Amino acid sequence: MKILAALSLFLVVLYASFLSKPKENEYDVVVYGGTSSGVIAAYAAAKEGLSVVILEPNKHLGGLTTSGLGHVDIGNHETVGGYAMEFLKRVGVHYGMKRFCTEMESSAAEKVFLEMTKEAGVTVFYQSRLREKNGVVKKNNKIEKVSLENGKTYTAKVFIDATYEGDLMAGAKIPYTVGRESNKKYGESSAGIQKYSQSGVLSNARLEEIKELSATFPLDYIFANKAEKGSADNKVQAYTYRLSLSTDKNNQVPFTKPKNYHPKRYHDNLVRIYKSKLIQFDKVVTVYPMPNNKTDINHLDVINASWNYPDGSYKERDYIANYHKEYEQGYLYFLANDENVPEALRKDASRYGYSKDEFADNGNWPYLLYVREGRRMLGNYVMVQQDAWSNINKVDGIGMGSYFMDCHTVQQIITPDGRAMQEGEMEHAPFRPYEISYNSLVPKISDCENLFVTVCMSASHTIYGSLRMEPVFMITGQAAGVAAAMAVNTKKAVQQIDIPQLREKLLAQKQILSHQTKPGFFITKESTQGYVMDDTDAVVKGTWLHSISSAPFLMYNYQFVAQTPKETASAVYQPKLPEDGNYEVQLMYSADTNRSKKARIVITDDEGEKEVWVDMSKKNTAANPWHSLGEFKFSKQKQPKVTISNKGDGGIVVADGLRFNKI
Repeated sequence: MKILAALSLFLVVLYASFLSKPKENEYDVVVYGGTSSGVIAAYAAAKEGLSVVILEPNKHLGGLTTSGLGHVDIGNHETVGGYAMEFLKRVGVHYGMKRFCTEMESSAAEKVFLEMTKEAGVTVFYQSRLREKNGVVKKNNKIEKVSLENGKTYTAKVFIDATYEGDLMAGAKIPYTVGRESNKKYGESSAGIQKYSQSGVLSNARLEEIKELSATFPLDYIFANKAEKGSADNKVQAYTYRLSLSTDKNNQVPFTKPKNYHPKRYHDNLVRIYKSKLIQFDKVVTVYPMPNNKTDINHLDVINASWNYPDGSYKERDYIANYHKEYEQGYLYFLANDENVPEALRKDASRYGYSKDEFADNGNWPYLLYVREGRRMLGNYVMVQQDAWSNINKVDGIGMGSYFMDCHTVQQIITPDGRAMQEGEMEHAPFRPYEISYNSLVPKISDCENLFVTVCMSASHTIYGSLRMEPVFMITGQAAGVAAAMAVNTKKAVQQIDIPQLREKLLAQKQILSHQTKPGFFITKESTQGYVMDDTDAVVKGTWLHSISSAPFLMYNYQFVAQTPKETASAVYQPKLPEDGNYEVQLMYSADTNRSKKARIVITDDEGEKEVWVDMSKKNTAANPWHSLGEFKFSKQKQPKVTISNKGDGGIVVADGLRFNKI
């Protein structure tokens, strides 16, 4: 009897142990996508005591941060804290710095991400891509499991989609959108189709050339009519690869000619080079200096080629990615070798080559295409343009955004009358540091109860231009990871967790949930004497971008544009002065080293137009940030105005504050 009792007890213990032991590939949290957001989400969840796995479709962790995007667009660094700032500080330690670092080699960023996942005990599986069809199984309004192309299946209590494409979200049948909303959809002033700019009228010879090229390169140009400004479409902004180049001859791989190279493809670029007299490589493309004689190269955008990517099949995406690769490889080879390129530019471009020690297992080419915008969830709360200006505070805020609404060109077309036109960059989207809603990271509870979406979050196209920065993705990842632990521990839907408690936890982890700008960083109208106008009061023409990179400035941001030989942009201030008379006109601009040394300001007073030239690289004192433009006589009858133009020889022109002091 004793033997039978002992055997029975053993079997009971064994059975209980079997029941309590997690099954293979069963975790508390599955993070799909080892992007910067996915890594931080996994790190956060694991530090809360959960079992976490990252399923990364490719061979490397870190997303774009480890795939060429070394120049981190951080916005206002005072709005970045928590694990995102921890990552940046760890990179700083890697380089022997005593502060956080925002200029990093991809290999250094990946090293830090790997350290963080190892420390937290996160399991990582590479080359783990979802099955293209039926890869997500839902049951009782929850994701039950995911199935991969390699045949493996993973179950979890909570899932986090941290991909740039939103494939897990789409597989779970969560409503989403692609492209641009109309300006009427959410009442956003900068939504929808933007103002078209004209590159020129193409000659018949060039038109025929483009038609021939289109057989091989069908996405370079689209023959179409202009669409109505402010209307919606399903197009996304241009993508690119962020390249790591080196000027160190001992760490270089030369530019090579791609398979489908055709020099006539770059004819329009060549016209621009000659027209603007460009002979330096860093004037043709954007070159961000990186450590160890390397660079992060930006603005090799392939306009039109991105449209079908977000909803495309894996095969279609591979085609689009290779299309970008061949274009960029060809353009770099063209700049360094084609005899039609000015000799000085060829020589300067030849100083560069692909960094030999970056992406060595991928032909020194970045692992990922820079998907600036993919799908966007239609979730519990949709972030819109107003959330970055008039509705910045959130009771469910889990972090902050502070970058301007940055949208690259969306489309370039050739109209029936032969005009080459482009549009897409948002002209006038004011912003200030704003809080991000927790409910923008989760679906509606009727759609799914156990999913977070940290990259393809619930947001309009307009505000996504600001949200789409790597530090923001890390911030949303941390919030999702901590909230996932709360959902698991309380056995609640992700929409039902205790938000105040989540905020307390995030604050304890040094996340920044609100921001009070330091005195002197910006100046309010109310604190300034005289008749004061902000850039938001001006009528702007052309493409101006908003920024807060240099202080001080008036109100919450300023606008800037690059000078060109011919005026392509202006900001016109038309004051409604309280009385006629003589006024001293003062200008506020945020000085910096890249500013124009001769910015053109035209004041129209009772005597006519008068030009004033301002060196915007020259700093004013903190006690008096205003620069005097002189004294002028104004009367209502003559309709006074002040115009800031971008006509000039180079540098950045700022449009910000104007003050009129009665004399």
